[in-house]
Amino acid sequence: MKVFLFGTLRWVPLLETVCGRSCDLSAGRLMGHRIVRAPDGDWPVLLRDGGSVAEGEIFELTDPTAMDRMDWYEALFGYARREVTVSVGARETDCWVYDSGARGGSETSWDLASWVASHGEMTRLAAEEILRLHGRSTPEAAAPRYRYARARAHSRVMAAAYRRPATIGGDLTSSDVESIDVVRPYEGFHAVEERRFAFRRFDGTISEPVTRAVSVVTQAATVLPYDPVRERVLVVEQVRAGAVALGDPLPWMLEPVAGLIDPGEGPEETVLREAREEAGITLRELRFVARYYPSPGGLAQILHSYIGLCDLSDGTEGLGGLDDEAEDIRSHLLPLDRLIDMISTGEAANAPLILSAQWLALNRAGLT
Repeated sequence: MKVFLFGTLRWVPLLETVCGRSCDLSAGRLMGHRIVRAPDGDWPVLLRDGGSVAEGEIFELTDPTAMDRMDWYEALFGYARREVTVSVGARETDCWVYDSGARGGSETSWDLASWVASHGEMTRLAAEEILRLHGRSTPEAAAPRYRYARARAHSRVMAAAYRRPATIGGDLTSSDVESIDVVRPYEGFHAVEERRFAFRRFDGTISEPVTRAVSVVTQAATVLPYDPVRERVLVVEQVRAGAVALGDPLPWMLEPVAGLIDPGEGPEETVLREAREEAGITLRELRFVARYYPSPGGLAQILHSYIGLCDLSDGTEGLGGLDDEAEDIRSHLLPLDRLIDMISTGEAANAPLILSAQWLALNRAGLT
């Protein structure tokens, strides 16, 4: 069985992840079709066009399991197989092609190399995660979870690309950790991993295998809106599941504006978007506070915190949040000095809020 590939699966690392085996490709041409960028994202669509030629690759499948995995993966996005005739040099061959039935595109050409550079590894990691549901779930049932897999994949790519400064220690790196096994009992909005690994000890020896459980959470960004003229800040209040789970008598918490970093976003884009969504305000300038792990012993997440300079006139506070995310958010205006006092009284009980307030206490004089 032969498949004509015109899009992202032409990138061999993704194709091999989807099929679960090594793959060899050969060039092919599909007459009467053209490939363009989708109107609402960076992926290709195949359009019928009698005067055009779609360049692609032919993949020959002899493994029914690989074919089933590919069918399942493509069905996540609404693609199904149809038969086509593909030109290979001077001869023709019958192939399948995965087609969404799209009738229009952006009329902009789509480039595989650019897509690989921007989205390739994130998409491969997301495919690796979502395909763990193959054989246990239908594509229709699994499709809503792909957004979470993609967000976690984006977080992993961001984490791997950043090497923090190391002026103390830093001689031991990720190459000094040997992964032995990973068990994933839950992968939903968050994921839980039980990892078994060995690591190089400070005396140079290799440790015995250890088992550690971690919650894998998408990277997030926070921003504390601050008006340097009025010397006031805006904080938001909402119920928090972590406080509910611990039986906290006050599970509604005061926090900076915050949100998970969407795939393709950077942390600054996230906080600008969240400020509009959660508090209805526009930030004119961002000041970086810190990039940090809130609790690396058991939480695989990185937070990026900022101060957002803005106008916080009377009446800025109110209710906000997105209905489709079941958000019920109340914002409050208060003097910066009062927020700083709330750290010592314990009323400020959210780590990004405390960290951001302390940064403001140290740096407020230079903000205008």
